[in-house]
Amino acid sequence: MTFTARSLIAAVFALAITAAVPVAAHAQEAPECPANLDCRFVPAAYDWSSTDHGNPNNYGNYDPANRPGDGQQIRYIVIHDTESLPGSGVSPYDQAIATFQKPASGSSAHYVIRSSDGQVTQMVPTEDVAWHAGNWTMNEHSIGIEHEGIATQGGTWYTEQMYRASADLVKFLAAKYHIPLDREHILGHEDVSRERTSNFAAAHWDPGPYWDWAHYMDLLGAPIKATGGPASQAVTIKPDYATNQPELTDCTKSPCTPLPAHGANFVYLHTAPDAASPLITDSVVHPDGSAGTTAIDDWSDKAVAGRTYALAGQQGDWTAIWYGGKQAWFENPGHRATVPARAQRVTAATSVPLYGRAFPEQSEYPAEIPFDPIWTVGAIPWTLPAGQSYVVTGEFRAENYYARFDPADVPANHTLVTGGTKYLQLSYNHRVVYVKASDVQPC
Repeated sequence: MTFTARSLIAAVFALAITAAVPVAAHAQEAPECPANLDCRFVPAAYDWSSTDHGNPNNYGNYDPANRPGDGQQIRYIVIHDTESLPGSGVSPYDQAIATFQKPASGSSAHYVIRSSDGQVTQMVPTEDVAWHAGNWTMNEHSIGIEHEGIATQGGTWYTEQMYRASADLVKFLAAKYHIPLDREHILGHEDVSRERTSNFAAAHWDPGPYWDWAHYMDLLGAPIKATGGPASQAVTIKPDYATNQPELTDCTKSPCTPLPAHGANFVYLHTAPDAASPLITDSVVHPDGSAGTTAIDDWSDKAVAGRTYALAGQQGDWTAIWYGGKQAWFENPGHRATVPARAQRVTAATSVPLYGRAFPEQSEYPAEIPFDPIWTVGAIPWTLPAGQSYVVTGEFRAENYYARFDPADVPANHTLVTGGTKYLQLSYNHRVVYVKASDVQPC
């Protein structure tokens, strides 16, 4: 989803004390792109989404802001694919642009990139908050880039022209906003968790197994490489994309059908150091407790290139990591599927809750902002079990950017509410999640 800010009140908080600073409305016509790209600006919709003009929540498709001047630091870039199927002579690229121009769609991205030639269309100014990641904490702190393509056909859609245009754009944005060029800050949509238990199963999995993260990071000038020594207690996943061709199936229709052999960016995770052992599972993906599968959209059993995890064991050609509350094993002969990593790790003395977002407590919202029950700080279906360790990928102070539709003229619109809780972002399983810093200890 995307939130663009054309008028805004910036809020500077010390804990829950707010000082509002008005910012003049503005319009953008020139794209924010490096000069070498074919880049244009086509605005996403910021309008009422129906005739119900009395509802300040009934609008799309982004929120005006003044990032980072309003306190919302831009820390991440999220890579998406459009997933729309071509039809009626309209390409997925054009479909995505048209979708983001309809306020009823309730979604947008800052940029869309065409597969065939790398053309870039910017749709939301980067200072604004786009509705793209399905997670408000991530939306607040990220820029979203859609890539024309379909994950099950990624080998066809993810062209060299697209990779290079995207990499040039990301390097430009990273320099502008001081975003580190690594896989802790350049994320896939598949790396982002949903916010609440009620919508967890709707987590996206794009750009999927066929996105060549190693090549992409090479183009960014930030190759996936060792950052630690032989005694490191963390590893970064790095299979050889070209030769790593695991079995994958497409189960979007019944029966499942095998996908053609193709390079892939992940390793399969097993319950034991044995290829005959079941793949690990996750209750969100498999509520019946069944084992993970080779389905391309089954993210319960796949560790993706560039992501870093705490070591949990080594036995012969097999390596184990702590992954989603489990000891997960993968084949790693000669350690060729990983590189050692230097990483901050945390553990817990007892099982502790995890969170999908880093929000303030209800008591920390100012009186002029009506508290919405969906903001309640609540745990997600996962926990950090006692004795396991996980890699820290970021630190957050509790925060929620309160935004409603500008023409609705609601009190305290565009206010950044901050709280006193410190959260740590963890590389937990296929996704990043949050834990209260007070609940864990350094390893």
